[in-house]
Amino acid sequence: ADNGKILWVDLGAPLDDKKPKIDYANNKVDALLISHPHQDHFGLMENVRTNVPIFIGELSLDLINATKIFRDIPLLSGNFKTIKPWIKFTIADTFIVTPFLTDHSTPEAFAFLIEADNKRVFYSGDFRATGRKNIVFKKQIENPPANIDLLLIEGTMVERTNHLYLTEDSVEEAIYNTIKLQTNLSFVISSAQNIDRLISVFRACKRTGKYLVIDVYSAWILDMVRKQSKNIPAIEWQEIKVFDHPTQLEKIKDKQFDAFRKRVIKQRTGNAVFQTPSDFVYFVRCPNEKLVNKLRSKGTINIIYSQWEGYLKEEHKNSCTDKINTLKNDSDILFQSIHTSGHATVPDLMKFAKTINSNKIIPIHTAFPEKFKTEFEKGGFNNITLWEDGKEYLI
Repeated sequence: ADNGKILWVDLGAPLDDKKPKIDYANNKVDALLISHPHQDHFGLMENVRTNVPIFIGELSLDLINATKIFRDIPLLSGNFKTIKPWIKFTIADTFIVTPFLTDHSTPEAFAFLIEADNKRVFYSGDFRATGRKNIVFKKQIENPPANIDLLLIEGTMVERTNHLYLTEDSVEEAIYNTIKLQTNLSFVISSAQNIDRLISVFRACKRTGKYLVIDVYSAWILDMVRKQSKNIPAIEWQEIKVFDHPTQLEKIKDKQFDAFRKRVIKQRTGNAVFQTPSDFVYFVRCPNEKLVNKLRSKGTINIIYSQWEGYLKEEHKNSCTDKINTLKNDSDILFQSIHTSGHATVPDLMKFAKTINSNKIIPIHTAFPEKFKTEFEKGGFNNITLWEDGKEYLI
């Protein structure tokens, strides 16, 4: 700002580069604003000084700490200020911020209107128009913020497309059609923090009379989300069982988790899956290879891969990649990819940008900014500017 105050919007850890240059995370900053709890938006936030205020949603903070609990990592420490959707607040007596809830593949994600020095910047955050919260996209289109000087808009899907499944509803329907015919166990591979996807699987299970089996970590995530919405399934619901993995139970052995542990044990799966495996659908990050091997003799096992397929490739591999790729080529397994993105398609990006009607548009969060500019110019936009990393710009 003109008075020298510096606000950062998201401080994420790069996902691709194994040894990224991140020394910028140690620069001077007066406050940090976090849009949502995905690593590429918050992963470096603990680099800021402990006295720097970090503005973040309460649920986002809970979800980040949930991961740390189950990885034996110390909980977040910092000067956290929790924020709520649509409630305006001021940062450093300078920046006036209004958070807008967005439809994304995490239960709490924000876009931000940031005002200072008679300028208005809109930061889209990550968003889509096809999930279970698509009503917030529609409302934003119907009643957009006015007089925006600069729109920073995500462009993840510029080089990607949703081929078969355009919406979260279509994902639910495809999973339903698969599991209703299962003669053995089904696994759905996804992130526990993708609550939209978990709800899709839950609804498909409810419609087919199957039990949804989640692990202890996923059960804890549901508890965190239920603090904000009682419409989210609880582990006590009759369609849900919990696989009480000893390693995960060990992570919550402290007294503060006693009540939760008792609830988990009460809802444990037990051995029923070995008697009637076709009654169960496991929602997992990695399929349990021991369980797969024990149930091979009972018929074809379904594995439904329900996240970005880039994680199956070498350049984006994680700890589950090799296991999943091995099972993908297993003759006893029917492997399907049933997924829709957490990000807006190009037509929805254009619809959003047209409604915001900013003086200038800068694509961010995309590996293909040049293609973004080309596509938008084909769509009639003449106010797209490409900014270089590490360079300062004035508006």
